[in-house]
Amino acid sequence: MRLQLHRLHLRLWRRLGHNHHQHRRFATKYSGKVVIETDNGRSFAVEVETPTLRDVRGYALPRRDLICKVVHILQSPPPSNSSAPSNSFLELSDYLHTLKLNLTPSEASEILKSLKSPMLALKFFQFCSLKVPNFRHNCFTYNRILLILSRSSLPNRFELVQKIIDEMERSGIRGSISTVNILIGFFGGGENDGGFDQLEKCLGLVKKWELKLNCYTYKCLLQAYLRLNDTDKACKVYSEMKRRGYKLDIFAYNMLLDALARDEKVGQAYNVFNDMKQKHCEPDEYTYTILIRMTGKIGKPDESLAFFEEMVSKGGSPNVIAYNTMIQALAKSRMVDKTLFLFSKMVEKNCRPNEFTYSVILNVLIAEGQLGKLDKVVELSNKYMNKSIYAYLVRTLSKLGYASEAHRLFCNMWIFHDKGDRDAYLSMLESLCAARRTAEALDLLSKMHERGIHADTFMYNTVLSALGKFKQIAHINDLYEKMKRDGPSPDIFTYNIMISSFGGAGRVEEAVRIFEELENSNCKPDIVSYNSLINCLGKNGDLDEAHMRFREMQEKGLNPDVVTYSTLIECFGKTDKVDMACRLFDEMLAEGCCPNIVTYNILLECFERCGRTAEAVDLYAKLKEHGLVPDSITNTILRRLQSGTGKSVRVRRQNPITGWVVSPLR
Repeated sequence: MRLQLHRLHLRLWRRLGHNHHQHRRFATKYSGKVVIETDNGRSFAVEVETPTLRDVRGYALPRRDLICKVVHILQSPPPSNSSAPSNSFLELSDYLHTLKLNLTPSEASEILKSLKSPMLALKFFQFCSLKVPNFRHNCFTYNRILLILSRSSLPNRFELVQKIIDEMERSGIRGSISTVNILIGFFGGGENDGGFDQLEKCLGLVKKWELKLNCYTYKCLLQAYLRLNDTDKACKVYSEMKRRGYKLDIFAYNMLLDALARDEKVGQAYNVFNDMKQKHCEPDEYTYTILIRMTGKIGKPDESLAFFEEMVSKGGSPNVIAYNTMIQALAKSRMVDKTLFLFSKMVEKNCRPNEFTYSVILNVLIAEGQLGKLDKVVELSNKYMNKSIYAYLVRTLSKLGYASEAHRLFCNMWIFHDKGDRDAYLSMLESLCAARRTAEALDLLSKMHERGIHADTFMYNTVLSALGKFKQIAHINDLYEKMKRDGPSPDIFTYNIMISSFGGAGRVEEAVRIFEELENSNCKPDIVSYNSLINCLGKNGDLDEAHMRFREMQEKGLNPDVVTYSTLIECFGKTDKVDMACRLFDEMLAEGCCPNIVTYNILLECFERCGRTAEAVDLYAKLKEHGLVPDSITNTILRRLQSGTGKSVRVRRQNPITGWVVSPLR
């Protein structure tokens, strides 16, 4: 038989143009057996077995066709015409059994790597050990599934990883240092509560498996402690690395420096920075930014500036974060001139400032009383002054109460930009209204469309609210009519503002007219609408109508709140109808509406005015039972009751919802 195979081999070589003098070995060895042979021995049929490919060390190489087929089976969706769920693992089991194929651990690892779903990978991992004959997971397959689970977003990934570790130990599989590295990176990510305990268990596995920590393990451990906000343990790991001659990469160095800077461990940060340079790990822009932030935070701007200049001298190109950090350090020390000089250099180097840059500069200019220099800042960065930056500055100045500066800057925006910015317009409206500059607010509202901004209902409501607050009834009526005529349509807030404004000015008929318009509109009255109307009617002497509206409100399914009850109780008390005020108070409690300290003060004032001292004392006791704390008005009433003077003190308090003044009885 061997002679026959040899003859066959020679025949094949001769057909390929070789002779025995040019003999060369194949890279792959084939084995087989003769299954058919003619009588004269001149022809053969040989059944050749599939070769097992091996690497230089003699290990079997993964069969790529097998890996692709298994992955295809597992990830194939069920047929579209089938209602039954796909059982891919049953199909895989049949495939392996039919071809009499056994998986190797290296092939299983490659299949796990190719599967897209972590849960599918876990199921395949379990399938191999349970259903594949003669299969046994090794360290590499365990590492693969641990890595897949650690990188997943599964909610129970920590429990799954722990189960894999427990199974690994039960199976007697000894992990490698790569196993430990994966686990340290996973449990030290700062995502679970038991991170420190898990890290200790990881180090316990190192001893149990008799492993040696390498440079990467130390790096993983250091980063894990930093993510868990334990700089002390991180520094111990770093010291151990130095002792063993290991060094960190730039990312780990920066991470350690950042943690030390946040904890204000300045001396240790300087030592790490010096080590970094001695280990020939060149600091980058982020390294210097950390040190600039640290020194600026502790009030050492000169050191911050030295680090910044060192970064530039070494060819570093500061980004917007580096510039902002340096500007913040100078601004913290109120160094206005140096701050503006650095800002000019930032613009000169074509580094675009952002909102944070302008906010830091704006704050230091305000703090030092040099807001006039804002024009210089705008001029320096003119090429970067877009609508967004203008809008931000206008909003910020408006919120800080600098209406004139905001308005001037807002007008500059009109000069340089054809189109306006809605946020800037809204901020400007709010600022003008807060400064009682309603004429300018009305003018701005009317000219918005010239810059492509359509005034919306919220903007109109902002101006209407200011006009009502300052009792400018003629203007509020004109604006309301313009709104109804030209748009936008009024909403529930518009109607409530109008009712409250007319009521506050004693214009009862107009308030009622607006309320009726509300009832006939697409909007429907809410609790605030009724409260404003009831307040208007009651305070202007039409108590019966106010009470009727109160009952109407209840009939429509709107539950009166503490403002409703307090308003009516005060109105009845002012007309010496104390019994009615008491009935409303009892009804309020029965309906589950909790009175506040204002309600109690109103009723206490009623009792005092009518000389019903005993009831006032009982009411005060009830106030304490409900856990309310007496305020200055309560104490004033009690002092008058104790002294028996009976003199009332006029104390006015603004209603938090309607903006009206609700005062105790006089």
